[in-house]
Amino acid sequence: MNALEGIRVLDLTTGVAGPNCTKLLADFGADVIKVEPAGGDPTRSIPPFAGDEPGPERSLLFLHLNTNKRSVTVDPATSAGRDLLHRLASTAQIVVEDGAPGSLAAVGLDYRSLSAGRPDLVYVSITPWGQTGPYAEANLRASEIIYQGMGGPALQTGSAAREPLKLAGQLAQMQAGAVAAYSAVIALFRVEGGGEGDHVDISIYQTQAGTRDRRTISLTSYSYTGASAKRTLGAGISLAGGVRPTADGYINLLATGRARMDQFVQMIGRDDLVGDPRLVQQPTTLDPAFVEEVSASYLTWLLQQDKREAVAEAQRRGLLAGVVNTPADLVTDPHYRERGVWDSIEHPVAGTFEYPGRPFIMSDTPRPAPRRAPLLGEHNQEILGELGVAAAELPQLRAQGVI
Repeated sequence: MNALEGIRVLDLTTGVAGPNCTKLLADFGADVIKVEPAGGDPTRSIPPFAGDEPGPERSLLFLHLNTNKRSVTVDPATSAGRDLLHRLASTAQIVVEDGAPGSLAAVGLDYRSLSAGRPDLVYVSITPWGQTGPYAEANLRASEIIYQGMGGPALQTGSAAREPLKLAGQLAQMQAGAVAAYSAVIALFRVEGGGEGDHVDISIYQTQAGTRDRRTISLTSYSYTGASAKRTLGAGISLAGGVRPTADGYINLLATGRARMDQFVQMIGRDDLVGDPRLVQQPTTLDPAFVEEVSASYLTWLLQQDKREAVAEAQRRGLLAGVVNTPADLVTDPHYRERGVWDSIEHPVAGTFEYPGRPFIMSDTPRPAPRRAPLLGEHNQEILGELGVAAAELPQLRAQGVI
């Protein structure tokens, strides 16, 4: 039995955070019904596209965020569409939505309406600011760069000589989706223990206060010291630390302390420096000429090694070291391969791609075979048929703009 087998999720979300939440639930066995407008989730139009050819079935972001889901197109602006969605919601243990606070009340899909007579319903709302608070009340617009700027990581990213930088990708939204997924499971656990359901209020902005990276540490530090974390002017003075180039890429290495610094200088062919007291001085007190001398020896050694050879030698000597992987490295990584990280999934329009799969392994719980993201409205007949809608009724519903 899959971990979430028997759990149905009604997915009323678009974009990144909501679909990532429901993807995580779907990937472990939940039956996720993705509701889309007739024109499709807007994420279907976000590049990059398979083969660099735009199309609703070719957005790689959409394909990744919607594996293992079923798609139904229903328009809640029509009375028949609202009726279908209410009936679908009545079959789901979890509803996930990302509309503006209060916006779904007009069509009866808000928590208060759906939970009437359903005290066991788990209803998850994912919004930029949450359901309450001054930013939510002002209905401020938001984007990934705004989440990162207001949430904290941008202030500490980049060089102090330049403006703060946004981290790559949609990290804040992906993180919020993960928080929403485990929040939904926590609420469901309470229901299955005999308790009532809940309205889980996820603020993407708020998830940044306690997330990974440097934010939690810097916020806690500020509460004690009143000092704000700052960006540096660069890598700083470091004899054996940071990202450095090799003959075929980059590695990240760190050596500290007497024993490891001696191993480091021996590794780069500078046996004459073994035991040199300058190796364990505070970096800011070092003579720049000495730093330049050691750095030159280190770079000469690195450029004679490929990145994996350099890391293997550093690890053999007990130093912290790792390869800076490219996407090609990750797809062929033997450790990832052995642990089943990648799923090869064929799509009838986009083609076959390697998708990031399970983020963890459960020893005795099988994981469902991965399924591709659905075509737009692919499961209309199947899903509506489960509600008792006959296949012969679908053309009329389509003509009326209901589906």
